[in-house]
Amino acid sequence: MKKFIFVQSCGIFKNDVLVAVNCTHKDIVKFAEKHAFSYIVEGLKKRKKDIEQGILTKGGFVILDEDLAYSGLLFLKDFSTTWESIEILLHELHHLVYIVSSQKGFENELEAQAYLFTDLFDQIRRKLNAELIKRKGQEKKKKTKRKKHA
Repeated sequence: MKKFIFVQSCGIFKNDVLVAVNCTHKDIVKFAEKHAFSYIVEGLKKRKKDIEQGILTKGGFVILDEDLAYSGLLFLKDFSTTWESIEILLHELHHLVYIVSSQKGFENELEAQAYLFTDLFDQIRRKLNAELIKRKGQEKKKKTKRKKHA
């Protein structure tokens, strides 16, 4: 998947998460500045080294801490409908839910964690899948135009 960034809410837990796929640190900061996420820009800049290292070495990672004003960053190197991509998303969501539950004091409430996990997975995966479908349609239109002009 090409670059894709969006904001995902954790619902009643009031943590917003930037979900970034195939982006650079610069892309993430630019999105935060442009979309009223200015309150985490300094934290993103402060964590630049960690974020760049994660982008280079990991399939995905999560940061959600005081540096980001308890908003989060969920990074995925890529996303597709393969099991590998879905497993990476599930893995990172587990980290995210664990961090949110620890910060909000429901680390012993397994049912609340399960609902949050399911809700985040459903919403994030739907947005990622919709973007994949949209881009596939755009590629199909481009191929059709090229055939007409050939």
